[in-house]
Amino acid sequence: MTDPPREPEPTGNGYVPDAAEGIGVVRVAATVLWRAARSLTNGSLGAVRELAKELQAGEPITQIVDHQVTLVQSVVLHALGVENNQPAHILARSPRRITSERDLRALGNAMLKGSWRPESEPRTEHPAFAMMLQSLTPDEARILRFLAVAGPQPALDVRTKTPFGIGSERLAGGINLIAEMAGCTHPERDRHYLANLNRLGLVRFSSEPVTDRRRYAFVEAQPKATEPMERVRKARTVYRSIYLSLFGQQFCESCFDLAGYDAGGWASDDRGDKILGKGPRTPKKRHH
Repeated sequence: MTDPPREPEPTGNGYVPDAAEGIGVVRVAATVLWRAARSLTNGSLGAVRELAKELQAGEPITQIVDHQVTLVQSVVLHALGVENNQPAHILARSPRRITSERDLRALGNAMLKGSWRPESEPRTEHPAFAMMLQSLTPDEARILRFLAVAGPQPALDVRTKTPFGIGSERLAGGINLIAEMAGCTHPERDRHYLANLNRLGLVRFSSEPVTDRRRYAFVEAQPKATEPMERVRKARTVYRSIYLSLFGQQFCESCFDLAGYDAGGWASDDRGDKILGKGPRTPKKRHH
Protein backbone atom coordinates (compact mmCIF):
# COMPACT_ATOMS: atom_id res chain seq x y z
CA MET A 1 0.00 0.00 0.00
CA THR A 2 1.48 3.29 -1.08
CA ASP A 3 1.72 6.33 1.13
CA PRO A 4 -0.72 9.17 0.38
CA PRO A 5 0.81 12.16 -1.39
CA ARG A 6 2.27 14.74 0.97
CA GLU A 7 0.52 18.06 1.12
CA PRO A 8 2.74 21.03 0.25
CA GLU A 9 3.87 22.99 3.26
CA PRO A 10 2.47 26.51 3.63
CA THR A 11 4.79 29.45 3.11
CA GLY A 12 5.32 32.25 5.58
CA ASN A 13 2.24 34.15 4.40
CA GLY A 14 -0.06 31.10 4.67
CA TYR A 15 -0.27 30.54 0.90
CA VAL A 16 0.16 26.93 -0.26
CA PRO A 17 1.64 26.98 -3.78
CA ASP A 18 0.73 24.31 -6.29
CA ALA A 19 3.73 22.35 -7.59
CA ALA A 20 3.09 23.17 -11.23
CA GLU A 21 2.50 26.81 -10.40
CA GLY A 22 5.76 26.97 -8.46
CA ILE A 23 7.73 25.51 -11.36
CA GLY A 24 6.06 27.95 -13.77
CA VAL A 25 6.89 30.94 -11.60
CA VAL A 26 10.49 29.81 -11.31
CA ARG A 27 10.79 29.48 -15.07
CA VAL A 28 9.20 32.88 -15.71
CA ALA A 29 11.38 34.56 -13.09
CA ALA A 30 14.53 32.95 -14.45
CA THR A 31 13.66 33.90 -18.05
CA VAL A 32 12.87 37.50 -17.20
CA LEU A 33 15.98 37.93 -15.12
CA TRP A 34 18.19 36.34 -17.75
CA ARG A 35 16.86 38.67 -20.45
CA ALA A 36 17.27 41.64 -18.16
CA ALA A 37 20.83 40.58 -17.35
CA ARG A 38 21.71 40.31 -21.02
CA SER A 39 20.31 43.77 -21.80
CA LEU A 40 22.00 45.58 -18.92
CA THR A 41 25.49 45.94 -17.56
CA ASN A 42 27.83 43.16 -16.47
CA GLY A 43 26.95 43.84 -12.87
CA SER A 44 23.48 42.41 -13.42
CA LEU A 45 24.98 38.93 -13.96
CA GLY A 46 25.19 38.70 -10.19
CA ALA A 47 21.38 38.77 -10.12
CA VAL A 48 21.26 35.53 -12.10
CA ARG A 49 23.84 33.82 -9.87
CA GLU A 50 22.02 34.94 -6.74
CA LEU A 51 18.72 33.64 -8.11
CA ALA A 52 20.25 30.19 -8.67
CA LYS A 53 21.59 30.09 -5.10
CA GLU A 54 18.22 31.06 -3.66
CA LEU A 55 16.42 28.40 -5.69
CA GLN A 56 18.85 25.72 -4.50
CA ALA A 57 18.44 26.85 -0.88
CA GLY A 58 14.66 26.32 -1.10
CA GLU A 59 13.62 29.91 -0.44
CA PRO A 60 9.87 30.66 -0.89
CA ILE A 61 8.98 31.61 -4.47
CA THR A 62 7.29 34.87 -3.53
CA GLN A 63 10.29 35.99 -1.50
CA ILE A 64 12.70 35.12 -4.33
CA VAL A 65 10.69 37.00 -6.96
CA ASP A 66 10.27 40.10 -4.76
CA HIS A 67 13.97 40.17 -3.95
CA GLN A 68 15.08 39.68 -7.55
CA VAL A 69 12.67 42.31 -8.87
CA THR A 70 14.11 44.84 -6.42
CA LEU A 71 17.65 43.85 -7.45
CA VAL A 72 16.95 44.22 -11.16
CA GLN A 73 15.26 47.56 -10.56
CA SER A 74 18.38 48.76 -8.81
CA VAL A 75 20.50 47.71 -11.80
CA VAL A 76 18.13 49.45 -14.23
CA LEU A 77 18.18 52.68 -12.23
CA HIS A 78 21.96 52.52 -12.03
CA ALA A 79 22.13 52.21 -15.83
CA LEU A 80 19.93 55.30 -16.08
CA GLY A 81 22.22 57.29 -13.79
CA VAL A 82 20.54 56.81 -10.41
CA GLU A 83 23.04 55.59 -7.86
CA ASN A 84 22.25 52.85 -5.35
CA ASN A 85 22.65 55.23 -2.42
CA GLN A 86 19.51 57.13 -3.38
CA PRO A 87 16.64 57.06 -0.85
CA ALA A 88 15.33 53.55 -0.31
CA HIS A 89 11.70 54.51 -0.92
CA ILE A 90 12.63 55.60 -4.47
CA LEU A 91 14.69 52.53 -5.36
CA ALA A 92 12.12 50.14 -3.95
CA ARG A 93 9.24 51.72 -5.83
CA SER A 94 8.09 49.33 -8.55
CA PRO A 95 6.69 50.68 -11.85
CA ARG A 96 3.40 49.05 -10.86
CA ARG A 97 3.27 51.28 -7.80
CA ILE A 98 3.93 54.54 -9.66
CA THR A 99 0.34 55.70 -9.97
CA SER A 100 0.57 59.46 -9.66
CA GLU A 101 2.48 62.43 -11.00
CA ARG A 102 4.07 62.83 -7.58
CA ASP A 103 5.66 59.36 -7.84
CA LEU A 104 7.00 60.09 -11.31
CA ARG A 105 8.43 63.43 -10.22
CA ALA A 106 10.14 61.85 -7.20
CA LEU A 107 11.89 59.32 -9.44
CA GLY A 108 12.78 61.98 -11.99
CA ASN A 109 14.25 64.30 -9.36
CA ALA A 110 16.28 61.42 -7.96
CA MET A 111 17.78 60.82 -11.40
CA LEU A 112 18.62 64.50 -11.79
CA LYS A 113 20.22 64.60 -8.35
CA GLY A 114 22.35 61.54 -9.11
CA SER A 115 23.52 62.84 -12.48
CA TRP A 116 24.61 66.22 -11.08
CA ARG A 117 26.64 64.97 -8.13
CA PRO A 118 30.09 66.59 -8.42
CA GLU A 119 31.92 63.52 -7.15
CA SER A 120 30.40 61.27 -9.83
CA GLU A 121 32.51 60.39 -12.86
CA PRO A 122 31.30 62.00 -16.11
CA ARG A 123 30.10 59.44 -18.65
CA THR A 124 31.56 59.65 -22.14
CA GLU A 125 28.97 57.31 -23.63
CA HIS A 126 25.20 57.35 -23.50
CA PRO A 127 23.75 54.74 -21.09
CA ALA A 128 21.46 53.45 -23.86
CA PHE A 129 24.36 52.42 -26.12
CA ALA A 130 24.72 48.95 -24.56
CA MET A 131 21.04 48.14 -25.04
CA MET A 132 21.02 49.60 -28.56
CA LEU A 133 23.92 47.36 -29.57
CA GLN A 134 21.82 44.33 -28.72
CA SER A 135 19.05 45.66 -30.98
CA LEU A 136 21.32 45.50 -34.05
CA THR A 137 22.16 42.75 -36.51
CA PRO A 138 25.76 42.35 -37.78
CA ASP A 139 24.70 43.82 -41.14
CA GLU A 140 23.22 46.87 -39.42
CA ALA A 141 26.48 47.36 -37.54
CA ARG A 142 28.35 47.27 -40.87
CA ILE A 143 26.00 49.91 -42.28
CA LEU A 144 26.61 52.19 -39.31
CA ARG A 145 30.37 51.79 -39.57
CA PHE A 146 30.24 52.54 -43.30
CA LEU A 147 28.15 55.70 -42.86
CA ALA A 148 30.37 56.87 -40.00
CA VAL A 149 33.40 56.83 -42.30
CA ALA A 150 31.96 57.46 -45.80
CA GLY A 151 29.44 60.15 -44.86
CA PRO A 152 26.02 60.83 -46.49
CA GLN A 153 25.09 58.45 -49.29
CA PRO A 154 22.91 58.97 -52.38
CA ALA A 155 19.37 57.62 -52.46
CA LEU A 156 16.63 58.25 -54.98
CA ASP A 157 12.92 57.90 -55.61
CA VAL A 158 11.41 56.88 -58.94
CA ARG A 159 8.22 58.73 -59.82
CA THR A 160 5.97 59.03 -62.85
CA LYS A 161 6.72 62.06 -65.00
CA THR A 162 3.80 64.46 -65.35
CA PRO A 163 3.51 68.12 -66.41
CA PHE A 164 4.74 70.29 -63.54
CA GLY A 165 4.73 67.19 -61.30
CA ILE A 166 0.95 67.33 -60.84
CA GLY A 167 -0.46 63.88 -60.10
CA SER A 168 2.98 62.25 -60.04
CA GLU A 169 3.06 58.84 -58.36
CA ARG A 170 5.99 57.27 -56.56
CA LEU A 171 6.96 53.95 -58.11
CA ALA A 172 9.90 53.15 -55.82
CA GLY A 173 11.50 55.01 -52.93
CA GLY A 174 14.76 55.11 -51.01
CA ILE A 175 16.80 53.22 -53.61
CA ASN A 176 20.44 53.12 -52.52
CA LEU A 177 23.56 50.95 -52.50
CA ILE A 178 24.55 51.36 -48.86
CA ALA A 179 24.15 47.70 -47.90
CA GLU A 180 26.23 46.53 -50.87
CA MET A 181 28.96 49.10 -50.26
CA ALA A 182 29.05 48.31 -46.54
CA GLY A 183 29.66 44.62 -47.27
CA CYS A 184 26.40 43.30 -45.80
CA THR A 185 25.78 39.57 -45.92
CA HIS A 186 22.14 40.10 -46.92
CA PRO A 187 22.01 43.38 -48.89
CA GLU A 188 18.48 42.58 -50.09
CA ARG A 189 17.28 43.33 -46.54
CA ASP A 190 18.54 46.90 -46.63
CA ARG A 191 15.07 48.39 -46.18
CA HIS A 192 14.58 46.49 -42.93
CA TYR A 193 18.05 47.42 -41.72
CA LEU A 194 17.67 51.13 -42.43
CA ALA A 195 14.16 51.22 -40.94
CA ASN A 196 15.47 49.79 -37.67
CA LEU A 197 18.43 52.17 -37.60
CA ASN A 198 16.09 55.10 -38.20
CA ARG A 199 13.82 53.84 -35.41
CA LEU A 200 16.79 53.89 -33.04
CA GLY A 201 17.63 57.47 -34.05
CA LEU A 202 20.98 56.50 -35.59
CA VAL A 203 20.21 57.09 -39.29
CA ARG A 204 18.28 59.88 -40.96
CA PHE A 205 16.57 60.14 -44.38
CA SER A 206 16.99 63.52 -46.05
CA SER A 207 15.26 65.16 -49.03
CA GLU A 208 18.57 66.92 -49.83
CA PRO A 209 20.97 65.39 -52.38
CA VAL A 210 24.62 64.64 -51.73
CA THR A 211 27.19 67.18 -52.88
CA ASP A 212 28.49 65.20 -55.86
CA ARG A 213 25.39 64.52 -57.99
CA ARG A 214 27.37 62.33 -60.36
CA ARG A 215 27.11 59.58 -57.75
CA TYR A 216 23.41 59.16 -58.57
CA ALA A 217 24.19 57.86 -62.07
CA PHE A 218 25.45 54.57 -60.67
CA VAL A 219 22.34 54.17 -58.50
CA GLU A 220 20.05 54.96 -61.45
CA ALA A 221 21.70 52.17 -63.47
CA GLN A 222 20.78 49.48 -60.92
CA PRO A 223 17.90 47.05 -61.69
CA LYS A 224 15.94 48.19 -58.65
CA ALA A 225 15.80 51.65 -60.27
CA THR A 226 15.47 50.70 -63.95
CA GLU A 227 12.71 48.12 -63.47
CA PRO A 228 10.17 50.62 -62.03
CA MET A 229 11.02 53.02 -64.89
CA GLU A 230 10.25 50.37 -67.50
CA ARG A 231 6.76 49.77 -66.12
CA VAL A 232 5.52 53.24 -67.10
CA ARG A 233 5.68 55.38 -70.19
CA LYS A 234 7.59 58.25 -68.60
CA ALA A 235 9.47 58.33 -65.30
CA ARG A 236 11.82 60.62 -63.43
CA THR A 237 14.14 60.30 -60.46
CA VAL A 238 14.22 62.44 -57.32
CA TYR A 239 17.58 62.75 -55.57
CA ARG A 240 17.71 62.22 -51.83
CA SER A 241 20.29 61.08 -49.27
CA ILE A 242 20.79 58.90 -46.21
CA TYR A 243 23.18 59.91 -43.46
CA LEU A 244 24.23 59.25 -39.88
CA SER A 245 22.67 61.44 -37.20
CA LEU A 246 24.86 63.19 -34.64
CA PHE A 247 23.68 60.66 -32.07
CA GLY A 248 24.55 57.89 -34.52
CA GLN A 249 28.03 59.34 -35.01
CA GLN A 250 28.60 59.36 -31.25
CA PHE A 251 27.29 55.80 -31.08
CA CYS A 252 29.73 54.59 -33.75
CA GLU A 253 32.70 56.37 -32.20
CA SER A 254 31.93 54.73 -28.84
CA CYS A 255 31.01 51.23 -30.02
CA PHE A 256 33.12 50.52 -33.14
CA ASP A 257 36.80 50.64 -33.97
CA LEU A 258 36.86 52.98 -36.96
CA ALA A 259 40.64 53.31 -37.20
CA GLY A 260 42.05 51.64 -40.30
CA TYR A 261 38.65 51.24 -42.01
CA ASP A 262 38.38 53.15 -45.31
CA ALA A 263 34.79 52.14 -46.24
CA GLY A 264 35.96 50.42 -49.41
CA GLY A 265 37.78 53.54 -50.58
CA TRP A 266 34.91 55.93 -49.83
CA ALA A 267 36.51 57.40 -46.72
CA SER A 268 37.79 60.27 -48.89
CA ASP A 269 35.79 62.48 -51.25
CA ASP A 270 38.79 62.89 -53.54
CA ARG A 271 37.69 61.63 -56.99
CA GLY A 272 40.85 62.77 -58.78
CA ASP A 273 39.10 65.60 -60.66
CA LYS A 274 41.18 68.34 -62.26
CA ILE A 275 39.52 71.72 -61.72
CA LEU A 276 40.31 74.53 -64.13
CA GLY A 277 39.86 78.09 -62.94
CA LYS A 278 38.01 78.85 -59.72
CA GLY A 279 35.78 75.82 -59.98
CA PRO A 280 32.28 75.48 -58.63
CA ARG A 281 31.14 77.16 -55.47
CA THR A 282 31.43 75.15 -52.30
CA PRO A 283 27.85 74.34 -51.21
CA LYS A 284 26.76 74.82 -47.63
CA LYS A 285 26.47 71.74 -45.49
CA ARG A 286 22.85 70.72 -45.12
CA HIS A 287 23.25 67.57 -43.09
CA HIS A 288 23.04 68.02 -39.33
